[in-house]
Amino acid sequence: MGKKTLTNAHCLLDLIEKTPASVIKTFSGLPECQALARGFDWSQDADALPATLIEHVRHLRKDQRDPAEREALRVLRLASPRGALILTTVADQLNDNDLIAVFLAQDGGEIGRAVWMRTHSDEAARLFDVAESILNTGDIRGNKRLYDAFDVPCDDAPPFIWNDSVKKELEAQLTSAMRLGEPCEVVYVPLADEKKNGDTKTTHYLVVRFAGDQVTAVQVVNRNRKSFCYFPARDATLVYAPDRKVVDVYAHTLSTRAPLANVLSKHGFKAPLSNRPLNRSRYDLSRFALPLKDEKPLLDGAKVERLYLTEAKALLGHSTDAVSLHIDSGVELHEVISGRWGDHPFSQPGAILGVTLVADLVFEGETSETPLSIVLAEPGRCSLQGEKDIRLRQAGTQLLEVLGVLKPLHPGSGVDDPNLILQVARLLECATSPMDGFALAQLGIDIDRFADEGIITEGDRITEKVVDLADGERFTAKLERCTDANQVRYRDPLTGLDVILPAKHARRWKVHLNWLREEIITALGTALQGVRGKHLDDEPVFLGELDIDGHAVALYFAAKMSSERQYARVDTDLRLHPRPIPGIVLTTASIPFPFAGTNVVIPIEDVVSSTGAKTAIDTASVKVAYRHGQLAAMGGTSVSLKVSADGHAAVLYIPGKAPWRITGKGKITVLQRLVNAYAAGTHVNTKKLMEDTGCLSPANLFSKTSPWKNYLAKVSGAHAWQLNLPTLDTPVDDDDGKAEAEEAVLTG
Repeated sequence: MGKKTLTNAHCLLDLIEKTPASVIKTFSGLPECQALARGFDWSQDADALPATLIEHVRHLRKDQRDPAEREALRVLRLASPRGALILTTVADQLNDNDLIAVFLAQDGGEIGRAVWMRTHSDEAARLFDVAESILNTGDIRGNKRLYDAFDVPCDDAPPFIWNDSVKKELEAQLTSAMRLGEPCEVVYVPLADEKKNGDTKTTHYLVVRFAGDQVTAVQVVNRNRKSFCYFPARDATLVYAPDRKVVDVYAHTLSTRAPLANVLSKHGFKAPLSNRPLNRSRYDLSRFALPLKDEKPLLDGAKVERLYLTEAKALLGHSTDAVSLHIDSGVELHEVISGRWGDHPFSQPGAILGVTLVADLVFEGETSETPLSIVLAEPGRCSLQGEKDIRLRQAGTQLLEVLGVLKPLHPGSGVDDPNLILQVARLLECATSPMDGFALAQLGIDIDRFADEGIITEGDRITEKVVDLADGERFTAKLERCTDANQVRYRDPLTGLDVILPAKHARRWKVHLNWLREEIITALGTALQGVRGKHLDDEPVFLGELDIDGHAVALYFAAKMSSERQYARVDTDLRLHPRPIPGIVLTTASIPFPFAGTNVVIPIEDVVSSTGAKTAIDTASVKVAYRHGQLAAMGGTSVSLKVSADGHAAVLYIPGKAPWRITGKGKITVLQRLVNAYAAGTHVNTKKLMEDTGCLSPANLFSKTSPWKNYLAKVSGAHAWQLNLPTLDTPVDDDDGKAEAEEAVLTG
């Protein structure tokens, strides 16, 4: 028998080897770590216990070991120097001096304190989660899927205000901004950081905790499966750093980051924020087509002694051929090349592919020069993103802004514009990623505006164009750069003339599909309630609920609802999640299928607001379209039985239930009789139903494991059967109130 080896369990092994036995025993008491304790003898000698426990772990199955490994990783992260500092600060919120003393006196140092905080009580575990959220902000900073930063445009950043009334107001406003169905909780943690110059600066962390999307799980107890539902905890973290004059927002949903930051600025320190996310930007290399020799930009905290390029790369024409230039002497690039090459590509703004910029800086308080090298390359790559020295990174970013190389984007600036939303819907209907500029132009997409919104990102150049002739013949034309950097040209083979095109069309563009969907959600304004964090890649996307005639009507989004394959997938998904009230599916298709499940499908272009409205999508039009289709949606979903060509298999479709696949001619015959009876508005006598099947009742025909009782129902008071259709609402008799009143009088 081979020796078992451990893989992907290094955190658990570290924890066992570095921690006293008593701490490990406490750690094994977590529900996720019960496999550690099960069958292990904790009474043995403490010195031999780690080796014995590692051997015990070696024989655990992977599914038993992985939850303990994840918990060990969490503990070790909060036992790091930064994590321990955060955890100690958060421990003050235990609000019990005795408990805090117990926390500080734990065996095992930082690891022992982290294990105690994780295991002591529910309140301590909650603070453990808060500390972990704060620690995570350092890891995900710069990740554009989770993070945005906003500038506080003022000379002196205002102090942060925190008291009970501010907490209450923040929780109310943040709940509204995130459109939550239940109130969120805000946990405030001030953290003092000591800078290199010895000054201590306080950074204010606010961890916003709220219930996530409902999740269904299955628990196995004594070999019995039991389903249950719960709402996993989720959080967003806001960070206000007065010394940097920045608000950082860490949240999964892009569209809520700016509103969350604005709520914090309005109630936390009473100063407006810039609308510009600091980390949303693009790079324009055209500035390097001009000399840098006389450029003396002014930076905060540093003086620029000299700017020069040590390397540059430029295209020759509009092809894939390029020329690179290396200058080791530090002489101005244009002086070197202009005397040798007239009309060289480095003087053409659109031809420059990349540069290595060197800035000799003298920081305040220093006498020596510090060289800063910045590598810039298409599309949107900059070495500053990986610069570990914060001082150099800040100076470099400021330098690129002053030179006009770093240009900010403006995401969300057009959410109130119906024209933009129409273009978004059109692009969603056809979008793949990447798309070329010619296709975007054919769809009528405003490329410049979409790029400024950050919805599309510039990619590689296109060097050839396929041209269709009148006789159906096609040929490929080579694209050449024009003198104007914003244009390209190709030679028409028939006329021999040059055809001029916008250069942005001769580009491939990366399309951010999630951003497109968020534009649709944002365009609905504040009419939506109860948006939850479902992953946006899965359609239909649940957007929230609309109040229509006193009912909470579910609102979904799904693109391409005129495609049969997409429609079938969305229709099946909605049928598996029936709701008592018909819902709405907004779609980008112009002529979609009218209903999906028991939901009305409405094209977005039919409900776009007129110019000047507060929201780009007119919710009044949505409600009118819904009322027109509501009754038809309830009745528009038909019951059907689809039989295979050989007659041995069939699928029964019932609104609000999963399709039921069966095999066997007897079962198919029974279901066909029930479907026919449903269409005729009646039921089937048991004897007639089971005729020629060899069975006396459905219970004899279908197996015990079959879900037939979900689809067939016995008619009350008769020896007959019918299809088991879900009822949306219990009918209310007109004279029920009178009967109850009379009954009350009699009993009184």
